[in-house]
Amino acid sequence: MSVRTRFAPSPTGNLHIGGARTALFNWLWAKKWNGKFVLRIEDTDRDRSSPEFEESIKRDLKWLGLEWDEGPDVGGAHLPYRQSERLSLYLEILKKLKETDYVYPCYCTPEELEAERKEQLSRGMPPRYSGKCRNLTEEDRKILEREGRVPSWRFKVPQRDGRIEFHDEVHGTYALSYSEVGDFIVMRSDGIPTYLFAAVVDDHFMEITHVIRGDEHLPNTTRQLLLFKALSWQPPSFAHIPMILSREGRKLSKREGAESIDDLRQRGYLPEAVRAYLATLSWAVEGEDFLFDLNEMAKRFELSSISRSSPIHDEERLRWWGSEAIKRKDLKWLADVIVKMTSEGGLPVRITTEELAMLLPEALSGQATIVELLESLNWLFHRPQVHEAVPPWMRDLKAELSKLDDWNKAKIEDKLRAFQKRLGLKAREFFHPLRIFVTGRISGPPLPLIMEVLGKEEVISRLVD
Repeated sequence: MSVRTRFAPSPTGNLHIGGARTALFNWLWAKKWNGKFVLRIEDTDRDRSSPEFEESIKRDLKWLGLEWDEGPDVGGAHLPYRQSERLSLYLEILKKLKETDYVYPCYCTPEELEAERKEQLSRGMPPRYSGKCRNLTEEDRKILEREGRVPSWRFKVPQRDGRIEFHDEVHGTYALSYSEVGDFIVMRSDGIPTYLFAAVVDDHFMEITHVIRGDEHLPNTTRQLLLFKALSWQPPSFAHIPMILSREGRKLSKREGAESIDDLRQRGYLPEAVRAYLATLSWAVEGEDFLFDLNEMAKRFELSSISRSSPIHDEERLRWWGSEAIKRKDLKWLADVIVKMTSEGGLPVRITTEELAMLLPEALSGQATIVELLESLNWLFHRPQVHEAVPPWMRDLKAELSKLDDWNKAKIEDKLRAFQKRLGLKAREFFHPLRIFVTGRISGPPLPLIMEVLGKEEVISRLVD
């Protein structure tokens, strides 16, 4: 059987870096073995799911280059790929569990369950369902139903000694004792399946061979293995990757770096930079150059190379990858993107892509995103607002430059050097304020090149009286 992985987001929010890393690892593992990468939308949370979030997730995956082989808008042999469209299948499998006596109706209300949970916690016990509906008689059930109670359905966890044990591709052996696993809900009273149940059914019928997901799901896997066994289905292999933490060692939140992929795109990061950064969160690799090539990344990817320790989200490391990605880009491509951004932003475009490409080698230093690169070249599109005192020699320099007929960087540099020498100024005393008045910045590409690209008329206009 060929390798089949899946990424199964819930469309209740934007795609964040944790989910994007999970999608990346699933894509890499599938492509390493010439397998299939499946996108499944787990949209059974009716109150929070939205088509807008689904579209956002799909857009971000495509931006990252993680195209899916099967899924919404693509199709495949295991349609449909949204859980909300698969409800009849879940009911069919629930019927089988009922017939084999693996599930029972539970009439407990949310208030009763919460009271039970609090009582257990008050006694220092781990909260789990007591099983009080497990042995209700038929008459007991009829009485509760006459009260208007609609049951959910719980799985009967075997009541015996021993452990539910499995091999995880990242963590090795993982196990929970049967006594630690309370009877869990597979179908809610409103007819909507739980994640535990729906994921098992979908993974089976979609022929998923490897489930790669966050390690917060490790306890869930023990419960899902009970379902696989009850249904006489072969379970997939599991690999649980460690959670990404903030610098303070806490789960990422919006306040602590849980940026969405859309945020990173809007900030101007290149997709290959984000992919490379995500790949190095937990994956120990030798050498890093290949990380900018998705196909090469897939060839080298190994689940056995994933660390068990939680990685720390590091903005500076992300910026390093951003800077490296920009440096590797074709200068003409970068220039085209910047000119397009300025045009779409309504800025005056005074420069061709060819002229802009001449400036970029020096402008790339320290820039991690396209937006930062554009900001560093802001002087191309806006005359700087300078608040420093005008040097006493500025008027004379303006007159000298006005007489220069051959406006190219070599002639400009000769004129500036001769003027500086005649005034007896140190290089910093002359070129620093001149750069400020021409660009509004203290660093950047060589000043003669900047002045050539801006053009004589524009430069002269910036040298105020």
